[in-house]
Amino acid sequence: MGNNCCSNEEDYDPPGSKRPSRVDTDGFSDIRVGSAIREDEQIVDVLKWEFKETPQIFLLNNLLMCPQFFENHRKDRDQAPLTTNKIEKDLNTTLLKNENMECICPDLPMEIVNNNLRYRPLHGRKKHLSEPLIPKRMFVINNSIEVVNSMDVVQYTSIDKPAYQVRLEESSRKGFVRLKQIDTNKVQNIPFNPDEPGPSGLQVPDSDYYEYTSITELRTPKLLQTIEKVERRDTLPVTCFTSRKVKKPDHEIYDIENNSDFEFEFNEDNLFDNVIYIDAKGFMNYFKNALFPSSLGRSLGFTQHEIDLTKSIPGKMFCNLTDDDDNPIPCEVIPSVAIQWPAELTYEFIMREDRPTITDKNTGIRYKWPTDPMIKEMRTFNCMLIPKGYWMKRGQYSDATIEWEIAFPKAERYLEARMSHVQIRCYLFLLTLHKTFIDPVTQQHGLLIEHIRCHMYWECEANYRDWPEHRLGTKILKVIENLCQCLSKSELPDYFIKQKNHFRNIPKKYLHFAQKVLNEILQNPVVHFIKALRCLRYTSGKFYHPFEFKEFYRILVQTQGYKLVNPNIIPNLRRRHYGDPEMQWRYLQEQAKRKKILDDRNKEFGNFKDEEDTESVDSIDLDWNCEKQFEVFKAKLILCHFIKTFIAIAKDVFRFGGTENQCLLYLKQASYLTKLLEATSSSLLPEAREFQQQIYVEQEAFQRSAVLRRSNKPPETPIRNSIQFDFSMTQQLKNNAVNLSNLHNAYNGSGVKLVHTTSVKPKASPILRLKSEVNKRKSLTVGGGKSVTFINP
Repeated sequence: MGNNCCSNEEDYDPPGSKRPSRVDTDGFSDIRVGSAIREDEQIVDVLKWEFKETPQIFLLNNLLMCPQFFENHRKDRDQAPLTTNKIEKDLNTTLLKNENMECICPDLPMEIVNNNLRYRPLHGRKKHLSEPLIPKRMFVINNSIEVVNSMDVVQYTSIDKPAYQVRLEESSRKGFVRLKQIDTNKVQNIPFNPDEPGPSGLQVPDSDYYEYTSITELRTPKLLQTIEKVERRDTLPVTCFTSRKVKKPDHEIYDIENNSDFEFEFNEDNLFDNVIYIDAKGFMNYFKNALFPSSLGRSLGFTQHEIDLTKSIPGKMFCNLTDDDDNPIPCEVIPSVAIQWPAELTYEFIMREDRPTITDKNTGIRYKWPTDPMIKEMRTFNCMLIPKGYWMKRGQYSDATIEWEIAFPKAERYLEARMSHVQIRCYLFLLTLHKTFIDPVTQQHGLLIEHIRCHMYWECEANYRDWPEHRLGTKILKVIENLCQCLSKSELPDYFIKQKNHFRNIPKKYLHFAQKVLNEILQNPVVHFIKALRCLRYTSGKFYHPFEFKEFYRILVQTQGYKLVNPNIIPNLRRRHYGDPEMQWRYLQEQAKRKKILDDRNKEFGNFKDEEDTESVDSIDLDWNCEKQFEVFKAKLILCHFIKTFIAIAKDVFRFGGTENQCLLYLKQASYLTKLLEATSSSLLPEAREFQQQIYVEQEAFQRSAVLRRSNKPPETPIRNSIQFDFSMTQQLKNNAVNLSNLHNAYNGSGVKLVHTTSVKPKASPILRLKSEVNKRKSLTVGGGKSVTFINP
């Protein structure tokens, strides 16, 4: 990932651990260990308080730790190419040969997520449809158009094929430009546009009806209309150009007036220049109705059937690929023209003065995102011009058809690859909520994926360090709250061109709908997340342990834990209450056993009704209200559900070769919850101890594996034992009570256990004291001078 990446998960400590400011030479400091234990106790106290006072936040924080998107995020991120990838190379080989075009697929980091899981709702018209969480974007670059800087000497760089050279002309609408043809002789018979002269012509109707008709009409996907067969793909038809009369600069008019030898007369030729622009609307129509249906669609891998079903809006086309199981893979095909990084338009992004720098008080490390080297590298990337046009929701803008929108797909890929694991998870959770609650209603009219992507960039920049993985629920609610504020103000600045507002030309009714949905999520987040996240299905049974959303929801919706027992089977159960919680717990445990016996008996006699056979009605009640405090039985079920899941995930992290901190994160969280289980009721102590023993076993296994992985090579064979080992230590022992060979191996880190050869207790040598200290503290020293200490189970 390079040295410019500040999203280094290895620098992140799991909850309860703290990197010491100074590490002792022996690796074990009494002060540091004591501090870590106190921190563990403080975290447990916070969890106890949340579990009692804010149970919904407690549930959400733990719930969002369960779904997984990557086998090993750090490994996947490091191996993902940031420039040209294999998919692009394969496509470009065909496109350059047949179409004189290139393709960029900027969402390659998200392709890993799409390979690991699919989105499939449980109910609704798409309940049998499995599709990726994120559509695949394909920017198709037309190489027939070459954008040159105003200072460049005009010369054709394409020798074999003709090219159109144009210069950028900045628009008053930030984030949009016009493409001005340099050699007007190269384009003949361009029809004159009868609109009002000048690039600022504006016509405003008397009513706001335009907002709900034209804008909505433009953003509604429509089928393609094949208009012609393409004979040549290295030139553009005349419909891709438009002629405008643009007023000359004042200094030119002044020179003409003062340098003419004849009496000056103001006429059209003196005041206006005839300028040819590449028309965004004409280019889009040519791309979607001529190029794509004839051959380009097949070169991109689409079947003729899918090409016939393709729909489009200005600047974007929607078509499907298919996977091995014939499930659709939604794609967004975006025609574009490549330009160099527009330094003048992105000056604020490059020199942003209010970009925060966060300093970690514990470590002294400073965090800034993106860093100056990252910005410098992004400036070397190409950007794209999209024939989208600036369409207003009120009034008619005469230059809408000739303006192109600036996009930064390569820079977006670069930033997403440098997000931390928890930031990517937050982004994916937001996309899941959007796909579940917002997109089915507003589709292309309101809040879009590109808006959520932009919002996440701003959130990462605001504070790159404040993203705790074990408290992602608290963080994501703040992110959603900030997004609601943007929607209420109809203002979302573009991350690269801050003066551009993504919400400026979106009708407010669509923004208000998204705001309403997000506010409902903020009011009752747990059930909304359950409904959305249960639609994510792992593509392989060899992936992480899936979270049992159905069982978890069943536990939550019971008003009291004893309602889990069928009252029709056990009469008068609701009237059995005990003031003593211990007696109530034993009573409920007995009733639960009786219910299980009766359910097994009914199932054996065929009276069991499978829930899958019932009518497909969504069982999630979004109006469910979380109790202010859980009673004993429900608290036990909730905690046990999370503890089992976290232990299973830790095992999978170990299986996939995940980072040490990632595995310890889940083991620590499970260990903390066992303390809550103990505090819930003394009758739950045996179960808590059993879980703690499982955590201890997994911890020991991972510690051994971590030591082996850090040992890249065995220690060199010593030349002389007298150099490596001081045999004078034998004088401290009586009757050679310790096997010297094993002691020598242990001293040099070979991992062989000390073995007593006699029953005589040896003296406490420094080696034995060190071994005893290790066993006593159950600690693991992580690479980089970092130590993670576990509380004793």
